[in-house]
Order: sequence, then structure tokens, then C-alpha cells
Amino acid sequence: MKAIVKIKKHTVRRAIILISLVILTLAALLFPRFVSPAAAEVYSGRIFPYIAMPANLVSGLVQTSVTEAVVVVGAPTLLVLVIIFTVKVIKKALLGRGAREYVYKVSRNALVIALVMSIIFSFMHALNYRRYPARQLMELYGGDYTFDDYEKALNWAYLGMISARSDLGEDFAGVAHMNNSFENNVSYANMLVSDVLGGYGINVSNEIIRAKPVALSHYWSMFGIVGMYDMFLGESNINTDYIDITEFPITVCHEILHAKGFARETDCNMLAAICCIRSSRPDFRYAGYYQIFWSLYPIVTEYAASEGRELYEYTNDKNIQPVFADTRARMKYWDNIHHESDRILDMLGIDLEQIGENANDAFLEANGQEGGTDTYEVPYSVYVDFYKQYVEETDA
Repeated sequence: MKAIVKIKKHTVRRAIILISLVILTLAALLFPRFVSPAAAEVYSGRIFPYIAMPANLVSGLVQTSVTEAVVVVGAPTLLVLVIIFTVKVIKKALLGRGAREYVYKVSRNALVIALVMSIIFSFMHALNYRRYPARQLMELYGGDYTFDDYEKALNWAYLGMISARSDLGEDFAGVAHMNNSFENNVSYANMLVSDVLGGYGINVSNEIIRAKPVALSHYWSMFGIVGMYDMFLGESNINTDYIDITEFPITVCHEILHAKGFARETDCNMLAAICCIRSSRPDFRYAGYYQIFWSLYPIVTEYAASEGRELYEYTNDKNIQPVFADTRARMKYWDNIHHESDRILDMLGIDLEQIGENANDAFLEANGQEGGTDTYEVPYSVYVDFYKQYVEETDA
């Protein structure tokens, strides 16, 4: 009888331990949602840089992507461990030799790891979702702008894009490329982000983020991934399969912004574009103005049609032809990637692009970013706000 009571107490204690670990893990994941934006802003700007510093220092010791190594080695290792676990459980159950004890220990250890990872995730990324939106930090509150306002902003972006593009060299096909090495571009992007945002009074980490090129970049492209911030290692990873001058500076700045304390995709894209147009380098300026121009162009075109107004035919301007050459080169690359993905879909029935889209969408939705991957899109009015407040008023 005593033995039975002892066994029951032992079982209850184990159940309490497992349930407690589950509750603590959920609490670690959910507590950032209860943090006020004001508190999160203080954390992101003043505390997060010190929290992230150890991971940044360790990651910065090696040139290669630690994230990639973990995925390449960890995925098959995890599969092997699952197989070993399954085999052992079956074997112990058949022989009657402590299957429950083994399952409990593995479950406990797995939950401890999950708890630690949840804590790291919350402090390295989730809390940064709670800070004030970048639009608010820059006091871009929006306005009831006229067509003339939109047209002026579009023309400003166009002239900036054309001017920067004219300062770039070309290859034999008339396509422009980045002016420096990957490491140089990353180092420069770090300085650019810190200097520009600091100039606008935005708290941002001055820690140097050593963004890493990914060896398996071609396969990342097949999943639609151009960059990824690993919050567990504090590492920014960049797809280098095709270093497209119209997107690469934005991507590098975007991922560095994640590592410097900004979680929202919209914020990172907007701030990356603004940082780029404030650059002294034409390749970075070109990418920034390129993003802003093509964000505004379809909207202003619609606006002109609805207002019965004439809009300058930018796409027929001879000065934009070099820009089209860069765009065609990018589209050709992604067309080839889509064809490869389609072949895999036909052969294996696996839609890699959709898998990448669904995974990213689920991650963003789980972190309160309603709309999922749609949150990468920057509201076009933000750029009009920026033009009116920081460009037109300065020039007036």
C-alpha cells in the first residue's frame, strides 16, 4: 500500500513539474504582449543593446553563418534523435524497463530547453515588437495630402533615383552592381543605420552587427528568403546568390535594424529606405530612392487618373532606361528561381515558395503582426509624410 502511495506521489510530482514547465514557457512567450509601448521603447533603445551584446560578440568572431551551420547540422541531428527516442521508448515498453521514466526525463529536458529558448526569444526579439512604431518615432503622423503633394514626393524620389544611378558603373549588359565587398557593405550599413537614426533622435544600438553571407543562398531563394535575423544567435543572415543593387542595401540595413532593436517588418523596410537615401554612397542612395519611387508610382498614377490630372511619363524618360536594365536583371534571376521551384513542385509535389511564405506568415501572425507577410509593405503615405516634413520643409 505504501509503495502504491509512493508511486502516486512520484507520478503527481512529475506531472506538476511538466505542467509547471509548460506554464512557464507560455508565460515567457506571452508576457511581452503585456508590456506597454513606453516601457518597450526604453527596453529596446537602452537595455536591449546590452542584452544582445554577448550574442553579437560571439557571432562576430566567425565570418560564416552560425545560423546556417546550426540548421544544416541540427535538422538531421534532430531527426536522428527523434528516431533514437522512438526506438528506445518502444524497446523499453516491450521489455518493461522504465519507458515512463525515460519519456518523463526526455520531456522534462525538452521543456527546459523550450523555456530557455522562449526567454531568449522574448528578450531578443518579441519585446521589440512592442516599441512605438517607427512612423511615430519619426513623427510621421500623416496628413490630408493633395495630388500635388504626392506628385512632388514622387518627383523627388525619381530625381534622387536617377541622380544616384548616373553615378554608378555598369557591366557589359548595362547593369549596375554594388561598389564594394560584402564585408565593406555590411560595415558601412552598420554605421549608416546608427548615424542616420541617431540624427533623427531614435534610440538605436551602436553595436556592430556582423551580417553573414549564406552559403546555401540559392536554396534560400527557392524558399523566397532574401535575409533573416536569428534572434537566438543575434545574427543577421543575407542571401548573396544574386546581389541585386536595387534591393541588397535595403536587405542589409533591414536585417541589421532587426539586430539593433526593431522587430516590425514595416519599420525595418521604411527605416532601411530612409537610411539609404541619406547615404553618401550612390549605390545605397539608389536602392533607397528606387524603393520609394516604385512604392509611390502606382499610387500616384491612380491618383492622377481619378483626378483627371496629367502625370509626367516617367517610364518613357530616357534617364530611367538604366534603371529598367537593373530591374530586368533582377526579374530574370527570380524567373529562373521560380522555374526551378516549379520543377520541384511538378516532380515532388512540394511548393517551396509556399512553404517559405506560410512559415514566415505564421511567425509574424503569432507575434501580433496582423496581415502576416503583408506587413513588409510600407504604407506609401509614409514617404509623402517624410518628404513633406524632412525634405520640402528643409528646402523651403
